[in-house]
Amino acid sequence: MIVNKLTLKNYRNLKEAQIEPCKTVNIIYGDNAQGKTNLIEAIWLFTGNNSFRAGKLNEMIQFRESFCELSIKFEDSKREQEAKIKISGKKEFLLNQVPLKKAGEMTGHFFSVIFSPADLNLADGSPKNRRRFLDLAISQLTPQYSGYLEQYERVLEQRNALLKDLYRFPALRDTIEVWDLQLAKLGTILSIYRNDYIEKLSVLVKKIYFGLSSESEQFSVKYRSSVFDEIEKVKQYNDQFINHYFDLLKQNLEQDVKYGFTSAGIHRDDLELFINGLPVKVYGSRGQVRSSVLALKLGEAELLKRVTGENPIMLLDDVMSELDNKRQDYILNHVKDKQVFITCCDIFNTVSLQEGKIFHVENGNILSEQYQQKEKD
Repeated sequence: MIVNKLTLKNYRNLKEAQIEPCKTVNIIYGDNAQGKTNLIEAIWLFTGNNSFRAGKLNEMIQFRESFCELSIKFEDSKREQEAKIKISGKKEFLLNQVPLKKAGEMTGHFFSVIFSPADLNLADGSPKNRRRFLDLAISQLTPQYSGYLEQYERVLEQRNALLKDLYRFPALRDTIEVWDLQLAKLGTILSIYRNDYIEKLSVLVKKIYFGLSSESEQFSVKYRSSVFDEIEKVKQYNDQFINHYFDLLKQNLEQDVKYGFTSAGIHRDDLELFINGLPVKVYGSRGQVRSSVLALKLGEAELLKRVTGENPIMLLDDVMSELDNKRQDYILNHVKDKQVFITCCDIFNTVSLQEGKIFHVENGNILSEQYQQKEKD
């Protein structure tokens, strides 16, 4: 998958902007708050997902303007396509001039993987961040996963509300099994999806991190289930695993009533990262934390390619800081067969770039662009 042209109007601080990136590495550099991240955020929106940055929808529209428009021409393995987004209090999507009912209909048409500074919380932040990473990654591969997840979250909300009411209305206790059975069924199938994804991802990220670390460190990933002690054995959706999930909810009922929330389930699961057998969130250096998250993102991209047959666009926001020269060189020159967009403040971080295009952004304007190609040793 390749972005051939991106055109923006009234988008954040970009009044009028257009870039025609190359098919390999594209560097977007400039000082802070000049519009670098806005460019890759605009590309990301065409996945149909929300922005990876906090903020309201109307904040994407330039000050004193009533709307903004984004247009992208991209090609997959079959043909070139065009998509447009108009934001004016809501988002409107068109794909090849056909209006879409909702943003999620872009899923399966445009694939991208984003790394941003906020993603560093994947390594040393709360389990919620790692679950969100899993959920977004699996949803790009399997759109029905997000449907199951939405159902699970609705049932969980109902069960938690019921737990808070049981002290006042003890007669409601008889109804909780109805919610437990639904949670058990949905939670089991979501556990299978998650564990299957991690098993496939772990093989890829181990190899990627080994290259990132110049073959000096071993990286591993483990999915921790709050329901299944041996999650690796949960391969098929059947009554055995559903009943196990259901029984655990019953066993924890008194504790759940006491605290007013459901203590076990896929909403309490976690993803653990290790370097040389030690947990990254405890012992990882800043460079190792960044490298761990980057390996996860590159692994996500590779798995997308293997399952869909399409190479996703890599969007790497401020990825170069806190990485040594060897790791920077790996990102610039060894992420093969993918179109990559990298933002950075210091152009000197890219001196080892062998082939790619460089864009200079200042005050919402693209001041210059140049194609760079060096002779390889």
